[in-house]
Amino acid sequence: MIEALLDFFQMVDTKHEPVANASHSAHVLSEEERTSYITSTLDKFLDEYVFFDENVEDLVTDDVWCYAVNLLKSFMLLSDFRDSVATGNGKHLSVIRKQLLVKFFATPGFNEFAIEMLINTLQNQVLLSEAEAYHCQWAATVNWSGGAGRNIEIDLFQENMNSEMKKLVRSMGANKTQKAISRASKASGGVSKIVESFEKQVNLHRRSSTHSHKSSVDDERLILADLRALKPFQMDEERSFESFTGISSDPTHLFDQDKFDIWLARHKKNILRHYPVGDAQESSEEED
Repeated sequence: MIEALLDFFQMVDTKHEPVANASHSAHVLSEEERTSYITSTLDKFLDEYVFFDENVEDLVTDDVWCYAVNLLKSFMLLSDFRDSVATGNGKHLSVIRKQLLVKFFATPGFNEFAIEMLINTLQNQVLLSEAEAYHCQWAATVNWSGGAGRNIEIDLFQENMNSEMKKLVRSMGANKTQKAISRASKASGGVSKIVESFEKQVNLHRRSSTHSHKSSVDDERLILADLRALKPFQMDEERSFESFTGISSDPTHLFDQDKFDIWLARHKKNILRHYPVGDAQESSEEED
């Protein structure tokens, strides 16, 4: 993404000023004018680096360019998903899940994830009541620590709570009883919050792990320098990868509409067969 932006603004590196596609008087623009500039510039960037005509993409023989664009498109989808989770935007998450359904179906080995996206979409739009669908849509994330843009997935939050609960159970030692475990399970969330608040008030920092991760800044700087020399977003028809060829710039280039229609019909039938309201719907259809 950084390399694409550097190429778009024609910058030598991240420390230099943009040469192209930049407003020369941004500091004197009004708030409305800055918003308009940012929107129009982003639209231009997407048109030039992401949304290509299919006929143009089919004629490109530069494998390096295709690979770079493929990664860029996948990164933007992932970034959009992570941003929607962080902000708790349930409505936009529903849209992204439909995009992920197509991507997972078109990617070998990701069929189970495609089914998960299909089930989520069917639940929100067909199987659940309006109130239930609204709850599922907007309760998909949770903000445990407070502050804007700090939401996490509800299932990840549940995994963290399960981990805290297991700590309480292990601390009981030989005093484990069904009643004690039940109490610990119900109190684990409150206990974790109390501990976090206490550590924050006394400015207590947890001891760093011996398996601390090395900073990736230096590695990223080296990779960025290599990409600046390679210029992957500037087409060169003579470039190709020795180990693999015929790379597509479209992450969903293997998507087959006919196969998807068959797959969709089969899984819709299976879902309705096992869904609690399925029998009632079928009975109603038979009576009609």
